[in-house]
Amino acid sequence: MSDSKLHGRPGLRRAGGAVVMAGALALLGSAGLPPAAMAQDVTVGLGAYHSKPKRGDPVPPDAKYVSGEARGKAAPTNQWYSSVMFLKWSQPIHAHPMTYRATEQGFELGLPVKRVGTVNGSREVKYAHTPAIVVSPTGFRPQDARLSKFSDWLAQVSMAADDGASLTATVLHGSPFSYYECSSGDVRFSLSAKPDTPVAAGDSRVAVVTVAGQSYAIFAPTGATWEWTQATELVLRLPPAARYFSIAGLPDASAETLREFLAVAYAFPTDTRVEWAYDEGSSKVRSTFLVETTAKEGENLTTLMGIYPHQWAAIKPQPQSKLGYDSVRGRIRLIPGNAFTVEHTFHGVLPAWGALEDPDSKDKLRSIMVGDLAKSDQLFTKMGRGTYWVGKGLGAVAQLMSVAEAEGNTKTRDALLEKLKKRLESWFDGRGSTYFTYDARIGSFLGVPQEYNSISNMNDHHFHYGYWVMSAAHVALRDPQWASQEKWGGMVGKIIADIATDERGRADFPFLRNFDPYEGHSWASGDADFEDGNNQESSSEAINAWAGLILWGEATGDRRLRDLGVYLYTSEVASINQYWFDLDRQVLDPEYGKPFASMVFGGKYAYNTWWTQEPRQILGINMLPITPASTYLGADPAYVRSLVEGLPAEVKAYRGRGLDDGTPADIWQDIIASYAALADPDLGLELWNRRGSVEVGETRSHTLHWLASLKEMGGPDFSVTADTPLYAVFKDEAGARTYLAYNARSEAVRVTFSTGKMLEVPPRSLLRAR
Repeated sequence: MSDSKLHGRPGLRRAGGAVVMAGALALLGSAGLPPAAMAQDVTVGLGAYHSKPKRGDPVPPDAKYVSGEARGKAAPTNQWYSSVMFLKWSQPIHAHPMTYRATEQGFELGLPVKRVGTVNGSREVKYAHTPAIVVSPTGFRPQDARLSKFSDWLAQVSMAADDGASLTATVLHGSPFSYYECSSGDVRFSLSAKPDTPVAAGDSRVAVVTVAGQSYAIFAPTGATWEWTQATELVLRLPPAARYFSIAGLPDASAETLREFLAVAYAFPTDTRVEWAYDEGSSKVRSTFLVETTAKEGENLTTLMGIYPHQWAAIKPQPQSKLGYDSVRGRIRLIPGNAFTVEHTFHGVLPAWGALEDPDSKDKLRSIMVGDLAKSDQLFTKMGRGTYWVGKGLGAVAQLMSVAEAEGNTKTRDALLEKLKKRLESWFDGRGSTYFTYDARIGSFLGVPQEYNSISNMNDHHFHYGYWVMSAAHVALRDPQWASQEKWGGMVGKIIADIATDERGRADFPFLRNFDPYEGHSWASGDADFEDGNNQESSSEAINAWAGLILWGEATGDRRLRDLGVYLYTSEVASINQYWFDLDRQVLDPEYGKPFASMVFGGKYAYNTWWTQEPRQILGINMLPITPASTYLGADPAYVRSLVEGLPAEVKAYRGRGLDDGTPADIWQDIIASYAALADPDLGLELWNRRGSVEVGETRSHTLHWLASLKEMGGPDFSVTADTPLYAVFKDEAGARTYLAYNARSEAVRVTFSTGKMLEVPPRSLLRAR
């Protein structure tokens, strides 16, 4: 079967939320651009990009629904609230535990409840937005909803009239509260059903309603009055000097809980911020989450923060929590306060592994390498010519080059290095039909042609660019001059800035475009135009991006960028292990009936892909690309075995439904074998067929080197750390450890492992020892 069919249905792939025809991508875009919008070159070192789109190029969506502090800043695409900027009235905003939606009728809010079902053969658990209360001004009619302010996990939505009158709502990840200001007139609360018997609040400022079994409290300022104008309509009359109120979904309707909520109801958040630090000596990453507030009434500045499961497991020190919520992310626990700190262990990444020791494996590898080298140019042209598929080719060549180098085949290494440089430079010089352009309206660096709506919907930038950063890092490790700002490093820097700018409030690029600091993982859809919220499918491709930042930062001596990569990598791994694989069984509902979530949305998780229901690809999409940074997948060997051993039954059930996506029966057999080998190297070798299908971003040489290396070293050992970012430790069945460390610097370094083992690593070298 042709290679074009080895990555899902021919020509089809997920697009951060849409399935599109790869062959039609060149037809997408703005064919109506006027002649004045022709491109102009901006030089960066030896490279160049276009400051305006060429005639017929696609352009990003117009983030026109912004106002206030959000105006003039790069658009925060790919976030949980991003639909506010692109739509007159937003899609549901899944803040957890609450959901919201800006509509023509008003600002909706609700506490979602679990629904389990099967949709088009795909199992899913959904916490759909179901409005219990609609908040609306009575004195004016808003014309639209706009993002007026945002910070690390806070979004403010302003609904304004032509005359400037406005109702603003501020919502946060993890908070049961939403906070409002209304410039004039009264406020109406329309309930979705007649409320149950009212709860006596004991305070004239508070109204409590229970709708469909869920209780909500509305906290008004002193001097406000209430009126039930209908059985399902409550009107709040605000005093002229106090035009604010807050609403909370309550975990229960007890008097004690209501008192706790009332005590913090007037501390309105004004900013949220995450601060991170990587301690190289201990290999720890500490992240502190801070909320700033202002007291609207009284003097209290303390709020309630909802702690997600991945945070709770790592919070230091462990707090007390009496209240919490069931959510699509598992139990969200409430703690009083304005800050908390989590600590994760960074288990290192490497650009490559060492040479094989077994003579038979080395001979097989030499034989296979001949064919892979001869076909290496095809890796760039198998599926498409945009940033995703060319990126996949770059990644495959970079890994193949590392294998050749490890085995001492410098001639092959040098040939592949030149191929990498040539392909990168052909895009970076800005002269060909494939190039980069910068869009100042939205604040993004864009590869042309687009794939999977990477421009028209701003999808998947971290997936695409992760391959570019990773491959550029591999070049930089071998040719530091190539990566200098005077040569091609500036263009790599633009790609990195698009997905990983660590400064807030810039006009050219948003803060951490794809990454959600509070949920600890990335989002793929640029405009978040989905009822179920934003989504991410291939968590492993996100990991590839952050590992690439670490390697590029080390190769170029940029410690700030390296530390950012370490923070993003460790955070994303923690969230993947919690929300995709649920290794501690705290999130996936027993009724779900599947061992992992292949797709995670703001409001649901599902066992599916964007392009197929075939189980091998459902499993593999959260494992590829296989690189030395993929060892995190082996954190729980028993879990790995269970997924691999359960796969044949899943495939049988899929085919029993009469389904067939046209792919080979052994689709992605190399990816699955590589995953299995992290728990059982013998099983990995048994599952791999050297003449079987090859995933488009893989080579037979790299798979064999991976499998044979694990056979020699054993599985990853996460009980050991080192005082350098580029390290790994493996342990075989007999308990013998193999230590690896890479030195990207120009002078020798001493690496000390937590077991006491020390390695003297020469400059720009990998050292492997027992």
